[in-house]
Amino acid sequence: MKLSEARNRKNIVQEDFSHMIDVSLRYYQRLESGKSVPTIKIALRICRILEVSPFDIDEWQDNPTSKE
Repeated sequence: MKLSEARNRKNIVQEDFSHMIDVSLRYYQRLESGKSVPTIKIALRICRILEVSPFDIDEWQDNPTSKE
């Protein structure tokens, strides 16, 4: 599942969510685009709020598009 999909399921906009997890909007946008990887602390905050497992977030997997 894409991080943006998980966030949208909770009806939270990027700006509000970035405040909820205590990061800048730009950094959060980089997380959603897969250009940055969160620290464990930030990842756990994200998962707790979105009620998802870190293993379910496509952007955090080694090969999110791999079809092995």
